[in-house]
Amino acid sequence: MYSTLIRRGPVFAFLAALLLIIIAIIPIIGGMEALSSIPDKEQAFAPEGDIFYTALYITAALFIIAVAAAILLSLFNIIRNPKESVKGLIAFGVLLVLFFVFYAMADADATGSLKQTMETFKITPGVSKLIGASIRLTLLLGLGSVILMVILEIWNYFKTQ
Repeated sequence: MYSTLIRRGPVFAFLAALLLIIIAIIPIIGGMEALSSIPDKEQAFAPEGDIFYTALYITAALFIIAVAAAILLSLFNIIRNPKESVKGLIAFGVLLVLFFVFYAMADADATGSLKQTMETFKITPGVSKLIGASIRLTLLLGLGSVILMVILEIWNYFKTQ
């Protein structure tokens, strides 16, 4: 089975993606005329706007499948090769520690327009801290990636000279 997936996996993935795109587009194409007949301000709340739900459900299902596959395959690889997985587990642990440090540092109190927005969307202080920690970790990882790219390119330049 593994060799079949190696040889034909991309073709299967392409055909599955094509089929899902067709399934998502059919209701959109079929409902565009009905949606266009409704005034612009009412389109967001009209039942004719449900033509996009199929595409949203397919996208959500594919996202869930991708996350589940990534987790399951990672666990399978860790179980199969525990010695080779030590570096990855250490890196994951460092990310978790950084996230919890950022979570502890995050301020849940808000003032002004941010407070109004949090009340409008019913964002709790815990969720606010979670969002703040996630943004800080993302910025740190992005900045670290850019710095590493520059350093490694400079290192590569001197290494080839």
